[in-house]
Amino acid sequence: MDEKIYAVDRISDLPDFILHHILSLLSRKEAAKTGLLSKKWNCVWSSFPILDFNQTHYLNLHSPSLPDTRPESQKRVEKFMNDVDKSISRFHKHQLPMQKFILNMTLVDFKLASLVHKWIGMALEHGVKEIDLRVRTKRNTWYCLPGTIFFAKSTNNCKLEQPFSWSALNYYSLQKLWLSKICVNEEVIQAIFRSCPFITDFGITGCYGWKTLDISKLPKLCRVNVLPLDQKVEIVRVEATNLEYFRFRYSGECLLNITACQNLTKLYLEDLWITDQWLQSNISRFSHLEVLEVCNCKMLERVKISVQSLRYLIIMSCQKLLEVDIDSPNLSSFQFDSLRNVIPMISSRNAPCPFNLTFTLLEDDHIDTLWLHKLREFLVMSNQRKVLTLRILCQEVAFSLEELKGITIPPSFELEHMTLDLRMRPPFIDTIDHGSLIDGLLWSCYPKKLSLRTGLKSRENCIKVLCEKVLDREDLDYCCSCHPKCWRHHLKGAKIISIPGIEDERLLNCKTLFDVLPTLDRNHAIQFRLDWDHHLHGEAT
Repeated sequence: MDEKIYAVDRISDLPDFILHHILSLLSRKEAAKTGLLSKKWNCVWSSFPILDFNQTHYLNLHSPSLPDTRPESQKRVEKFMNDVDKSISRFHKHQLPMQKFILNMTLVDFKLASLVHKWIGMALEHGVKEIDLRVRTKRNTWYCLPGTIFFAKSTNNCKLEQPFSWSALNYYSLQKLWLSKICVNEEVIQAIFRSCPFITDFGITGCYGWKTLDISKLPKLCRVNVLPLDQKVEIVRVEATNLEYFRFRYSGECLLNITACQNLTKLYLEDLWITDQWLQSNISRFSHLEVLEVCNCKMLERVKISVQSLRYLIIMSCQKLLEVDIDSPNLSSFQFDSLRNVIPMISSRNAPCPFNLTFTLLEDDHIDTLWLHKLREFLVMSNQRKVLTLRILCQEVAFSLEELKGITIPPSFELEHMTLDLRMRPPFIDTIDHGSLIDGLLWSCYPKKLSLRTGLKSRENCIKVLCEKVLDREDLDYCCSCHPKCWRHHLKGAKIISIPGIEDERLLNCKTLFDVLPTLDRNHAIQFRLDWDHHLHGEAT
């Protein structure tokens, strides 16, 4: 007897809270379509506790902007308002619980402000746990946030963005608060802190109207983000014993005091006018610090990092930096990025991790024999394994072994991996000397693996020159018959190990590479493996 097999919908039998979690993983548009599957799914969608309304989706805009006055746009705005009102009213009518209320819109008519007040009030009545409000207005006008939002008992998260005025503050259970692109002064900020003593996550981004930020008496505060834009900031002081994460970005003079945050584990400093002494004295106080990122701090010259607990260190674009001394035995990652052709001295006493180094040479920089000599000195300075990336936009490249006569040459260094990212622009693509570039770089160090980015004409030219130099070695005796000998005498062998789209190892050759090279975009890279003669390293000059 043939057995009949019946399809069973087991997913629909799952509890509603699991089905709601499934919907939370979809976009609002995709989640709404599930309501068409069956009556069960229609009920699940109707009671979905995350209400996310974004006006830009109705207007087919990629970014928030003021809707135009065309009738079609006005109809879409009206539809958006009606959809929000129906959804909120449905929750109110059926007394449904609400987890999250997100509203991203532009208020085109202030007569509609009362409707926004109504939505916020209903969301709070239904015990909403998280509110994200981004209500934009016309220039020189204000949306006044209803005072009821600061009397909510159940809300844990609140994101408020541009612009509104403040009224009564009593938000005792608030845990996460982000202020973005609003006018807020010191008195209002302090009133918020007094009324919200259990804040764990605080952020202030692009706000104006304040010059001093004093954060204290918040025993549960764990994360702080301070990201001013153009306004003048004079003092930022944080006293929070349980603070774990602090990020501050500000371009200008400012008194920063975070010494009381002794449990800090992650510290991000960007664009600050801090001195060598300030950095050294402050980070030495943080015995639990694990992540330190210092970016574009223009006054730093000689930095000493001595933190036993540090695991991740990033130093980027500090243009005056001349020396970095690292004493962190638990360091597992060190990344250094330089925006100019200045090569600092980096020393490490006991950091066990490899160094990830990136040098960007801009249009007005140049690569010459002296710079390549400094690069060789820099790489051999410590025995750490190193990975080097060179972003080259400069227009001049020149290298000659003759210029090194009479100069003390350090021993060569075998690099783990070098990546070349050439970004020359017309008309300098055809004038750059790729041969001198390859000769100089392979003299300055011996990379075990060499990667070249694809997708630009300057990169294609460089790849072809590299193939000729490292794969065609028949004229080795002719290349430099007199002392000093070039890098080619220390190269035992080379081969292509990766061409995007080519899986057959037998096809990893120059012919295949030159055929596919014009079709490759900027996200691809060609990889070579180079084998060096270790016995001859000391003879390289």
